[in-house]
Amino acid sequence: MKSTAYCYPELREHIETIPIIDCHDHTGEERIKYTDAILALTSGYFHDDIASAVGEADRLSMEDLSLSIEERWPIFERAWQRTKYTGYAQVTRTVMKEFYGEDELSLESLMRIQDKLLDFSDDTLTENILDKAGIKVRIVDSWPDVKKIADGSYKMPLRARLAVSIPAYHAICSYEEVQALTAPTKRTITSLEDYLKACREIFEIQKNFGAVCFKDQSAYTRHIGYSNPTRSQAEETFNWLISDPRRKLSYPDDNRTLGDHLFHEFLRMAKEMDLPVQLHTGHMAGTWNDIRKTRATHLLPVLELHREVRFDLFHLNWPYAGDILFLGKNFPNVAIDFCWAHIIDPVYSQRIIPQILGAVPHGKIHGYGSDHLGHVDRS
Repeated sequence: MKSTAYCYPELREHIETIPIIDCHDHTGEERIKYTDAILALTSGYFHDDIASAVGEADRLSMEDLSLSIEERWPIFERAWQRTKYTGYAQVTRTVMKEFYGEDELSLESLMRIQDKLLDFSDDTLTENILDKAGIKVRIVDSWPDVKKIADGSYKMPLRARLAVSIPAYHAICSYEEVQALTAPTKRTITSLEDYLKACREIFEIQKNFGAVCFKDQSAYTRHIGYSNPTRSQAEETFNWLISDPRRKLSYPDDNRTLGDHLFHEFLRMAKEMDLPVQLHTGHMAGTWNDIRKTRATHLLPVLELHREVRFDLFHLNWPYAGDILFLGKNFPNVAIDFCWAHIIDPVYSQRIIPQILGAVPHGKIHGYGSDHLGHVDRS
C-alpha cells in the first residue's frame, strides 16, 4: 500500500537497498520445473483461496493434468473472479507481470504463459531472481534426508541455510518411527536415553552442516499448549512403545506425555547448541483448520520455563494481533516474525507495523519471510 507521506519515495528507495534475510522458505533439494501454466500460477498457497472460493472438487478438477488448459480454464476463471483481490492472488499477479509480462489473466494470456514457463532447475535464473529481490540468505525448512547430509551428498538450495525440523522427533508413535528417525546414527535404541542421544547426534549433524535454527510446526497437528511431564512419565510411555514393535500410539492424544517431554528436551538442546527456535503460530495452510490450537499465548508456560532459549514466533500469530504484541513486548526471549503474514493478510501486516514499532523494541522484529516454494515475492 503506497503511502502519501512526503518522505515515502526516499524511504522506499532506501529500503530497496537493504539486503534481505528470508527468515522462512520451503525450497528443497529438488528444483521446480513448471510444466503447466495453471499450476505455475496457483502454486504455493493460492490454491487454498481457490478451494475456499469454489470448493475442493473444483480445485482438484482445475489441477487435473489429464484435462487440457482450455478444459480447465472455465473453473480457473470462475475461481479467479472470486479470489483475485486476496493477498495470495497478489503473488499470482506479481508473477504474471514480473516473469511473464502479463497484466491480466485470460485464456489467451494463460496460453502465452504456457509457452515460457519458468525452470528453477536453472541456477542462473534463480540467482537472478534472488539478486533482484535483494535476498542474500534464505532459512529453509525442507525436511532433508539426514543420511544424505551425513554422507555429504545433500545439495542445499542456493543461498540457503538449514532449519532443523523437530516435529517428527517428538511425535513418535511406533517402534518403526523410532528406528527410522534414528537410522542415520546407526544406534540401537532400547531406552529413552538412547533416543535422546540419537536425536542430539542428528541435530548436531545438521548444525555442523550449517543449520542456523530449530523449527517446529506442530501447531498443524496438535494443540501447542505443552505440559511439562516428568522423565519417569515419559519413560513409561516410551518403554511401552519400544518393547513391542506391534504397538502404536494414537496421535496426538496417546503421544502427549512422551511428546511434550521430548519437546522440552529438544528446547534444552537448542539452548546448549546456541540455536534459536522458530515456532509456527496462528494461521495454517489448507482449509478446514482449527485456529484455536495454534494461538501463541498457549506457549506462555514454555516461554516462561525456557528463558534462555531464543524463540521466533511466526506468521504474526494471525489473526491474534494483540497476543503477538504482548509476547514480543513482555518476553525478552521472543522475537516477532512477519513471514507469510504479508500474503495471508496484507492489510493486517501493514496495520500492525506502527503498533509493533510503538510497543516492541525494533531489534526483535523479523520483517520478511516468503514461506513460499517456487516464487519470490518481496512486494
